[in-house]
Amino acid sequence: MKGVVLTFNFGSSAEALKFIEVLSKKVGRGAILGEIKGNKVKVFVPFSENYRKTVREIKLIYFELHSGADYRPKRFEISTVLSASNLKVAIPVQALVDALRLEGYEARLEGNHLVTNAKFQHLAELAEKISERYEEAARQRLAAPLRRLVAVVATHMNTSISDAIDLLQKLGFIESKNSELVLRFRPEDIMNKLRDFY
Repeated sequence: MKGVVLTFNFGSSAEALKFIEVLSKKVGRGAILGEIKGNKVKVFVPFSENYRKTVREIKLIYFELHSGADYRPKRFEISTVLSASNLKVAIPVQALVDALRLEGYEARLEGNHLVTNAKFQHLAELAEKISERYEEAARQRLAAPLRRLVAVVATHMNTSISDAIDLLQKLGFIESKNSELVLRFRPEDIMNKLRDFY
């Protein structure tokens, strides 16, 4: 079988394995053949009508996963970040942006991309943590904007959803109306105020 062989280097075999996992999800197992040898990954792309597009996509994924210690903002395709994360439930991408900003990172959405100075690995891990809290918030039947806010705060504080709700109530950001929790301000305004606290 004829095709193109691409070789990629990683800092560890764990990084190399994560790369193969993401490729399998994004490109499809049948479209490529991957082999890991220590910190190296060899990817074979068979010749086809679209093989050049596949090669470009693989190189882009490598760049996104293997971005170095440079703290200038980079553009990450949102689907690549979410493919690299083991999410319990789907999360709103804005929750990831909010959590990054609370941590002091630059973060914004541009179309299908997340622009941030956080490293790719941190994005994937943070998305997983938010997903756990988001699932917990969903079980409490909170309205969508409140669910997002509470999940982000619980993730940032490394606490439960109940504790995050208590904190937000003490700060005067949410209140109970007719036995239902509601936001007292717009979510963006609350996030801005929370950045001043933390």
